[in-house]
Amino acid sequence: MNKTASRILIGVVAAIAVAAAGISIAFPKAVRAVWCNLTVGGVPLDESTEWDGGKSYLGVPYASDSESQFVDIYVPDTPDGSEPKLFVIIHGGGFVLGDSQTRQAQYMYRYFRDHGYACASVNYRLAQEEQFPGALLDCKAAIRFLRAHADEYGFDASHIAVFGESAGGYLAVMSSVTNDDEFNDLPFIGQDELGDVSAHVDVLVDYYGHIDITGAAEDWEELGIPKPVRDIANSWASPDLLMGYEDFESAWFRKNVSEMTEEERNVYDPHYYIGKNSLEGLDVWIIHGDADITVPYLHSTRLYDELAAKLGEDRVSLTIVPGMGHASDKLYSDEVLAQIEAFLAEHLG
Repeated sequence: MNKTASRILIGVVAAIAVAAAGISIAFPKAVRAVWCNLTVGGVPLDESTEWDGGKSYLGVPYASDSESQFVDIYVPDTPDGSEPKLFVIIHGGGFVLGDSQTRQAQYMYRYFRDHGYACASVNYRLAQEEQFPGALLDCKAAIRFLRAHADEYGFDASHIAVFGESAGGYLAVMSSVTNDDEFNDLPFIGQDELGDVSAHVDVLVDYYGHIDITGAAEDWEELGIPKPVRDIANSWASPDLLMGYEDFESAWFRKNVSEMTEEERNVYDPHYYIGKNSLEGLDVWIIHGDADITVPYLHSTRLYDELAAKLGEDRVSLTIVPGMGHASDKLYSDEVLAQIEAFLAEHLG
């Protein structure tokens, strides 16, 4: 390499170093968040389809409007032959991606079916197929179907726990804080013969749920995560998935959130239902990583504050996990899931 080329290379390296130093000084929180996401590491996932710990019922339809409306049910054998408690799992994916067998859903049902819980992973209509409240109607219909058919599949649905992550966290929260006269319009299969049943949820586990449909700009500013960093981290969100709207929620609502009236926003807002409904008997655990670049963890701190004020601090727990990004595998480690197992054992009855 000649002297001129060497000087150019040195100059480029120096410029990159200066730029990196400048970014680190200007956006230290963003640099930390990116670094945490890049270095957090994974957790192995056993994706084998064989399971000899009980019975599997895959692709069970719970409603008849769409082929997307099905649930995968896993009922473990119990040492004493008793019926296992039911844990309903709702996948994420920004309302536009995912299904009942996403990586996160598999982490959940594989762990909990092996620890004595009947697990039901819900598949629902995505935004491209059906706008709001389609997915929410589906989740509540699935819960009612599972409760109504509990004897048929051999689990105890007298009390039900629901888990959701990201967009699924929103759906799990909404399923838990809305009453039976709200978003229960979709008939479940067997309703004509069995009669309607309650979609009441007893225990809610919310993983980094996208709860607030407004205020994102202020949240990211407070957390020090600039838009270019978020754009890179969420580059999987193609314009086609957004269907011409400004974000995923707007695509699902079929109207940009920024153009909604307060009355329109209330229809979609979990905080509105938390304020108006009693939420009798609900216990909640909220988990969020502080390096999340997709959903600000402030969504979870606000949700905790409101639920704790409503239910009492003894009924609601919040865990902000240092260094964890959105959907980080480490949030599904045996160590973390064992804590959820203990929470369910204490509160599910």
